[in-house]
Amino acid sequence: MNNKLNIFTILLLISAIISGCGGERQTNDDTIIRFGTLPVMQTLPLYVAESEGFFADLGLAVELSVFQNAGDKDIAMLSGSIDGQFADLFTPAVIENNGLDLTIVASGYNTSYDRRMFAVLCKPGGEYTQALDLADIPIALSSNTVIHNVTETLLRKNGLKPEQIKYIESKNIGIRMQMLMSGQVEAATLPEPLVTAAMAGGATVIVDDYGYELSQTVLLFNADYLEKHPENVKKFLQAIEKAGQYINNNPDLVRAVMTAKTRLPEPLQANYPIPKFPPLTIPSESEITSAVDWLKVQGVVTTELNYKDLVNGEYLP
Repeated sequence: MNNKLNIFTILLLISAIISGCGGERQTNDDTIIRFGTLPVMQTLPLYVAESEGFFADLGLAVELSVFQNAGDKDIAMLSGSIDGQFADLFTPAVIENNGLDLTIVASGYNTSYDRRMFAVLCKPGGEYTQALDLADIPIALSSNTVIHNVTETLLRKNGLKPEQIKYIESKNIGIRMQMLMSGQVEAATLPEPLVTAAMAGGATVIVDDYGYELSQTVLLFNADYLEKHPENVKKFLQAIEKAGQYINNNPDLVRAVMTAKTRLPEPLQANYPIPKFPPLTIPSESEITSAVDWLKVQGVVTTELNYKDLVNGEYLP
């Protein structure tokens, strides 16, 4: 077992001890959907569905648990503190590999639909302007994550060889941005809207994931919850679908929610474009296979996982 898995397992055990749940729900109230999320732009339909009463209109009680980082959210999922979560395409395979049976029920956003989600940037005043300039230049990112995968894929598509791609570990996105803007690192990979904020501060985009379909986000549930409450999950997705349409048709009306619920730097709050959201769908088999295979190469996933283990589209509206 590798060090990453050891650390992950230790954190899970600590979480279970603290919560006293041992993998069970913390209460017996099965009428509430406890859903883990992050304060990022791609989760906006969740917050709009809550604020506009779309969950309540369908008779659902939804408790959105907001986590400040993906690691804490994933531990909560493993410990049974939440029933489902918003995640990137790689998270489900990692969690399934760590012993929890779960299912992706929808894909909610991807970079081919509207705009970029991630970009590799050069520090303000830096000398790099294209991917080839970053050969052997360490790039700050969080390893074994969607950001790691996107960075590697973009640089390879733009001419770098695998052995030329170097990294500096930086899990905390806020600290990573500070390191870039202060010149402590030559380059870093950041998500939107921090990319736009960094550009405003003088950083230069070297390459981004616009149109590459590399970084879609998904909604997933514990398989046990799905088995017991399939109608709840169908209604949950109906509300999310309605929220996405509402955002697309009324962007000005959701700016206050976006400002309050996502990591939107203050200078961008008045004018940052509201994302557009496509109809809910599910990831393709090739997308899942690609994600799992990459995680195997990284040594993060060690079990055999296939498409039917991870995805079920029967809950879509």
